[in-house]
Amino acid sequence: MLIEFRFSNFLSYEEMTTFSMVAGKERTNSKTLASIPKFRLKLLPVAAIYGANASGKSNLINALDFLKTLVTTSKLKGKISLQNFYFSEDKNPISKFEISILLNEQIYEFKIACNEDEILYEELIERNSRSEKTLYLRNKDTVQINPNINSFEAIQCIADRSLDRPCPLLTTLSSKKFKPFEEVFRWFSEELKVIHQDSFLIPYDLDVGKEDSRNALLSEVLRSTDTGISALVSTPVSGPSLRLSPSERNELLSTVCCHGSQLMREANGGRVLAYYKDGDLTFSRLSAAHEISGKEYLIPLEEESTGIRKIIDLSSGIVDLLLSKKNCVYVIDGIDHGLHTEINYWLVKRLLENVSSDAQKQLVFTSHDTNLLRRVGLRRDEIWFVERRYNSASHLVNAVEFEGLRNDSSLQKLYEEGRFGGCPKLADSVKPPFFGNVIIHTSPSISEEKSQRNVFDRRGTK
Repeated sequence: MLIEFRFSNFLSYEEMTTFSMVAGKERTNSKTLASIPKFRLKLLPVAAIYGANASGKSNLINALDFLKTLVTTSKLKGKISLQNFYFSEDKNPISKFEISILLNEQIYEFKIACNEDEILYEELIERNSRSEKTLYLRNKDTVQINPNINSFEAIQCIADRSLDRPCPLLTTLSSKKFKPFEEVFRWFSEELKVIHQDSFLIPYDLDVGKEDSRNALLSEVLRSTDTGISALVSTPVSGPSLRLSPSERNELLSTVCCHGSQLMREANGGRVLAYYKDGDLTFSRLSAAHEISGKEYLIPLEEESTGIRKIIDLSSGIVDLLLSKKNCVYVIDGIDHGLHTEINYWLVKRLLENVSSDAQKQLVFTSHDTNLLRRVGLRRDEIWFVERRYNSASHLVNAVEFEGLRNDSSLQKLYEEGRFGGCPKLADSVKPPFFGNVIIHTSPSISEEKSQRNVFDRRGTK
């Protein structure tokens, strides 16, 4: 599970920004919280991020996706594809990323600092309920491996030989099957799933036409969201217009071999399922089945509305979140893009109805749909606002950090009035000032003493 994510000097964000899934002290929806007694910790199952267009909502998602890509890409050559703060005057800007995760009843904290040319700093910390230990620490061209971990000498040797590559040591060490490096890497590659509005390859492991709980749930989603679709039907095709390069085809083949199938979007809006069969890729095009007066009609998905195609693209995440026994963190940028507000409400409400204190599933999403603030019943600590400040830098703040906010306050109304920021500042209207004062938490730098590293201090849950 995701505990906390921090980063600085990336896209529209300048200062160290903290996004936390640690639950606060309020009692609303307490049964939905994931309880971790070992650490006296409770984690949120959902987080909603609001803000005006160009405020920085998507850039928060992009920062998390950048870290995921940096860790999971093992063949980096040349420069790191890093985008620093847009308006930085620093000639040698450094971007910093820190993430804390719960994995196998342990807490791991991964930190990395880099520029376009090299990894400058990297650290992996393992915590239990009473102590912590640094598994490895990298400062530019030197690295120290904890001597108490298994295969210390082999790991140290591999690490020393890998310092001249613009690639995280975590990536290199995980490829050698060293635990816990392999386990942390697997969290990034398999459990953390980031879906953008323009995502092309979206994980999808449904075997269309097969009678199982996953397809049953997909059919329920389609029927419950008033799409007019009773089921999805797949038809084999020989040469879909995907225009995959040889490298993309090989990557797709590898993904399909691991996960069973993959859903892809065609340029015309169609959806194609890729399977592994007889030693090679095979493809089936999806159509929507509509039952009218007892007769079934098949409509190609490229002829369906944008909203319906969006629901189908999100269905994998919805199915995983609702049915999968595996831990997963779904991060969706623009969950409401192309969807009616009633559908947004149904999807989020359904998720909250199916999570409990023993579930380790999380959904993080950005949205413009303010109705969710009122209707879904989100906790205040599950709601975040993003706005641009005086220097055009994005600023992220949690709803609980506003002083004077009553438990029965209408967050939707206050947000739409501009009391939290994050709303468009239109020329023909005057927005009232912020609601009270924001409690500003200073964030320690990546290189400060271990005593200042605890990710729980800001919420008082230590």
